[in-house]
Amino acid sequence: MPDVMYTTIEAIPRVLLLVVGILGLIFSIRGRAKGVSGLMVGAFVVMLVATVASIIWQFVALNLPSWAASERLTADEIRLIFLGVGVPLDAAALLSWLLVAIAVLKSGRQSRQPGVAPYPGPVNYPMAAQQGFPNPQPGNTQPGHPSAQPPSN
Repeated sequence: MPDVMYTTIEAIPRVLLLVVGILGLIFSIRGRAKGVSGLMVGAFVVMLVATVASIIWQFVALNLPSWAASERLTADEIRLIFLGVGVPLDAAALLSWLLVAIAVLKSGRQSRQPGVAPYPGPVNYPMAAQQGFPNPQPGNTQPGHPSAQPPSN
């Protein structure tokens, strides 16, 4: 098989990662209205950029035999090129996963923004009486209706 075919087969996992990244980006952008963190959107963007760059680099590296055959580059220089490309690609992948982890951790925390409390007041706190009903008295657990009060003697 030609080298392009091998490289294409080797690129399949990265293409699948690209598809997952695109789906994740779409869902995280749609979820922004529901409170999804901007970090998650950023993580998917970084993941997509790193994945596309790694796929492109994989096909550019197909020319490695011509680089070596031209005798313009030594083996050490080729290693340095691979190191110079590999480290930023791996750092970008690490950054995307780090952003995902931070976004997941932050999504589990309670919001610190002031807002409506789930309960308007402390439990068992006497509430104001509604119109037509007397104010609740301490120790009186059942509010009475005005017409149901005992007659006064």
